[in-house]
Parts: sequence; structure tokens; C-alpha cells
Amino acid sequence: MGRALILATTALASLALARVAGADNLDSLVKPADPAPPESNGAPPLAYKSAEPPGGLLLRGPNVDGPAERRSGVVLGLTYGIGLASSAGYPNDSSLIGDPDFYSASGLMAGTGGGFFIMGALSDYLSFGFWFASATFANKDWRSTGEGGGFRLDLFPLFSLGRGFRDLGVFTQVGIGATDLVYKGKPGVSSDGVESFVGAGAFYEFWLFRGLGGHFALGPSLEYDAILTEPIERHGALLGARFVWYGGR
Repeated sequence: MGRALILATTALASLALARVAGADNLDSLVKPADPAPPESNGAPPLAYKSAEPPGGLLLRGPNVDGPAERRSGVVLGLTYGIGLASSAGYPNDSSLIGDPDFYSASGLMAGTGGGFFIMGALSDYLSFGFWFASATFANKDWRSTGEGGGFRLDLFPLFSLGRGFRDLGVFTQVGIGATDLVYKGKPGVSSDGVESFVGAGAFYEFWLFRGLGGHFALGPSLEYDAILTEPIERHGALLGARFVWYGGR
């Protein structure tokens, strides 16, 4: 009876110690413990390194609560590029919208565009804020201008892979947009509208140097934009450069 009580007490104590130590299963109770590292000159024992998977590859998830490694603080940026667009629609008159006799289509046009944004880097993975941009395209017969402004979101979805992946980003921007389409050969033939702007793209950042309490970055960007209104639509793509200052790290 006494021996059984001792064995039961020992088992309960072992389970309690395993729970406190955070053991995942009972195998840790029978596995011999690694010898403690020797102390040197009264210094505390060295901490053991976490076990790594075979091959030394240690995958880790986003550490959204940890300190920023690459991006923090205010984000100020400029973009500029060249590209192609097309526009089509009707005069901004409810009696003419949908009438094929008043339909205009530009075909492919070439041009340039640029803008700026001000955001906050909420983490290494995410920045959010405001943007404004404009672009002008033309061909031998048509000219189209457009602008927009609203909210912008930058994401760095591959940051946890490390190295160059930390600076590969994607973005989206939505808001209010306005555009027009003017025929060069005959004054008075035009279309315009104000409604929605949607855009998306990808970019890469190369660190340049530190300054003004933060750091500067420069890199290529590719974006697609659409201005969608009731009388007219314009779709375009720009390939250009992005210049950014991060106010934190």
C-alpha cells in the first residue's frame, strides 16, 4: 500500500513538473535531459538554441508584434512613368449616353503619368494612407487626361522569406477619378466624367541611404489603373519608378 502511494505520488509530481515546463507529451518525461552547460566565472548558463528542421531551414511566420526591421513611421513617395491607355465613351449628357452615333473610342494612346502618396508604415509588411495621381495620353487623333485620389495600401507579402523578398511589394489604390477624351481634329467632340478610380500594381525597393531621420528607397514599379464613370471609361498601364522616404527605420 505504501509503495503504491509513493509510486502514485511520484507520477503526479512528474505530470505537474511536465505541465509547468510546457512539455508537449509524456515522452519528455522519459527522455534523458541534456546536460546543463557549465557556468563560467559566475556568468549565467548559456541559453540553448531552438532546434531547427533538417537541412537547417527555419521557416518563420510574420512577427507583426515585434520591432520594425525595415519600415516604420511616416511614408512619403513619388511615382512617375510612361505607358499606354485607351478610352471610350459618350458625351456627358444623359440624352446622348448609349446613343451609338455619339460613341467615341480612342484606340491605343501613349503618355506619361505620376503622383505622390503619404502613408504610415504600420509594420514591415503593411503601409496605409492617401494618394493622388494624374496622367495624360494621346495619339494622332485623340487626347485624354485623367486624375484621381483616395486611399492606398502597400503590402510586402513575402517579407518573412528574408533577403531580397523583404523589398518586393504590391499595392492597390481606390478613390475618386475623373477623365476626358477629346478629338483633336474637330473641336466640340469630347467626352468626360467623374466617378471611380481603381488601381493595382507591383514594385521593388532598393535602399539608397539614410537621411532626415529615416531612409530613402528607389525602385521600379508597374501599375494598372482604370477610371470608370457612367459616360466614359479609361484603362491604362504605367511602367516607371518609385522614390520613397520612410521616416522610421
